[in-house]
Amino acid sequence: MNKKWKTLGILIIMASVLLTSCDKKIMYVGSSTKSKISGSYKFFTGKEEKKLSMKSGETISIDYKSKVEEGRLSMKLYGPDNQVLTELGTNETGTEKVKADKDGKYRIEIKGEDTKGSFKVAFKVE
Repeated sequence: MNKKWKTLGILIIMASVLLTSCDKKIMYVGSSTKSKISGSYKFFTGKEEKKLSMKSGETISIDYKSKVEEGRLSMKLYGPDNQVLTELGTNETGTEKVKADKDGKYRIEIKGEDTKGSFKVAFKVE
């Protein structure tokens, strides 16, 4: 019987670890196109991202808007070396322009932590 309780305990711990590492979306309505990503939700924990290629000297123009009623939301642009190039403000509407200093894959990441609200990020490379 002692072995049975140990096995049950291990299974519960494993299940809780697996569940906490997963994206969680409740009443999530999102859209993703080649140059836009958006979402509106009652609950969102996880991340959405958009990858794009840029050449040195090109500029990305990012229009963004977000509303956070609860929790935390971050929106960031990462460069080819996975460094943060800019962080977009939350509960704000704005435009950011970032010039690529090298060729490579760039990434826009939207990350939610127990958040309620919405976001919209549209971009174009010039």
